[in-house]
Amino acid sequence: MKKLEYKNSRTSNTKKKKNDVKQDINKKTNNVKNNVNNVRKPKSKKRKIVVLLIVILVLLIVGISLLLTLPYFNATNFEIEGTGRYSKEELVEKADLKLGENIFIQFFKGVSGNITKLPYIDSASIKIKFPNKLSIKVVERQSCYLAFDKEKNAFYKIDKSGYILEEGTIESKTPTELLVYGFVFDNEVVFGTRLKDIDISKLASYDNIKKEYEKSGINGAITKVNFENSLTTITLDDKLNVIFPNDTDIKYKMSFFKSILAKIGDDSVGVIDMTKENPVFSSF
Repeated sequence: MKKLEYKNSRTSNTKKKKNDVKQDINKKTNNVKNNVNNVRKPKSKKRKIVVLLIVILVLLIVGISLLLTLPYFNATNFEIEGTGRYSKEELVEKADLKLGENIFIQFFKGVSGNITKLPYIDSASIKIKFPNKLSIKVVERQSCYLAFDKEKNAFYKIDKSGYILEEGTIESKTPTELLVYGFVFDNEVVFGTRLKDIDISKLASYDNIKKEYEKSGINGAITKVNFENSLTTITLDDKLNVIFPNDTDIKYKMSFFKSILAKIGDDSVGVIDMTKENPVFSSF
């Protein structure tokens, strides 16, 4: 009897081992299948993305082609805003815009850059108005200075940033323009170009003086400025010339000048040289 029990126990262990082996094989098989599926899924997803991108690209190309070729998008009108110096026809011609041509092609061909080549145009922006219009908005420069060129005996209108706008005359001077002497112009003056750097720095010096003058509360209008001899001379009401240095404390000098003016009177005619250690008034 004992012998039979031993045999049954051995048979049971053998079966158990076979079952364990079988389970291991099944597990490994399942793992392999899962790994294969995991590999296939990314590849399938990647293919879908590629196909989608190709479809989008094709639609984009077709869409752009239609925008550039359909007569529906050909220009029928140009709207101009912000100009008083130039006519609509002048700006359209300068921008090389043409009716009947595609608005998108004309929009991307550098219209703004062409318009800003005009002397009085500071900036320009262009917008598309669907389906067939272009709107152009410009900002014009304003003449602030009437500068004298003694070499040519000519006057030039100049904006606040130093751009030469056009030739002028003393008779055409407006109340908002300041007479300026002491700039150096090229032999051939090109309208729309800027003054030389040295003259731009002169304007900066004057702006500093003007700022302190306005703060001081002194009566009288600045009617002329002269930059000759490396100094800045302002003229008040075409009567009193005041010479300022370009490299010292303008705020202090202006306060000093105000005290002198209080003694001599606002209607004095002559010169006050503020570059001297002890400035005094000299009458003409």
